Amino acid sequence: MNALIVAVDGSEGSRAAVDEAIALARDLDATLTFVWVRKPASSILGHPFYDRQLSYHLRRVRHTIGDAIERATAAGITADGEILEGDAADEVVSLADNRHADLIVIGSRGHGAVAGALLGSVSRAVVQHAHVPVLVAKHRPAVHTKVA
Repeated sequence: MNALIVAVDGSEGSRAAVDEAIALARDLDATLTFVWVRKPASSILGHPFYDRQLSYHLRRVRHTIGDAIERATAAGITADGEILEGDAADEVVSLADNRHADLIVIGSRGHGAVAGALLGSVSRAVVQHAHVPVLVAKHRPAVHTKVA
């Protein structure tokens, strides 16, 4: 494996995907591309509001991708980032195809079967439509132990 695509969105599941991808890339000597797919923002409320909303969102996106790239680089892995706009699953699959990726790593928000069916699931859609293997990373909450 040479190239991994890692979908990020700032969630706990996304952070789990970054962790898994860095570990895999280190073991496989692969490169990473972190991708955030944003939904097109509505400008129905006018440009001042839209511009502020877009600016805030892009700062958050750049910070999340930048942090992932820094963590990968610190681990000795070559990494870059992409910010795309559109349907998240479609864009992740398309990027994997265009970059000739060997694997897609994506987080799961863990909504469960019922909520996932009602809300839709980006990870499920990526798994169904990807032309390469997909690793779905799940956030593992910290286990708290009582000290006597």
